[in-house]
Amino acid sequence: MLVPLYGRKMCSEKFPELYTDIFAKNLCNSLDYDFSELERKNNSFLYEFGSLEAAMRQLDIMWEIKEYLKTYPKATVVNLGCGLDETGKACDNGSCKIVNVDFPDVIEVRNQLISNYEREKNVTCDLKDYS
Repeated sequence: MLVPLYGRKMCSEKFPELYTDIFAKNLCNSLDYDFSELERKNNSFLYEFGSLEAAMRQLDIMWEIKEYLKTYPKATVVNLGCGLDETGKACDNGSCKIVNVDFPDVIEVRNQLISNYEREKNVTCDLKDYS
C-alpha cells in the first residue's frame, strides 16, 4: 500500500503541472515510516515512469467519475481495491456517496490512517471471493 501511495506523492512533487494528490502528500508526511528506500529509487527512470503512469491512470479515472457525477450527482462512487487511495474524496461533488472496498486488513489500516467524509463508507471484502 505504501509504494503506490508514495508514488502518487512523488509524482505530485515532480510533476505538479500534471498531477496533484494532496491526500497522498499529507498521509505520507503524517506517517511514522522510513521512506528512504523508496526515495533512493525516486530518481530511477523506471520508478519515475511507473509513478507517472499510475498517476495518469488515476487522473483518467477521476475525469470519468467527475463527468459521470455531472449527470448523476447523487451517484455512489465505489473504489474497488482502494488501499490508501482517496480517489472518492478527490472527486467528491458534495452530494455523491463514496464506498471504499478492500481486504479486511487493508480496511483496518485505512480506518486507522484516513478519516472518512460523512457520505463515505469503508467495506471489507475479498474481491476474489464470488460467494
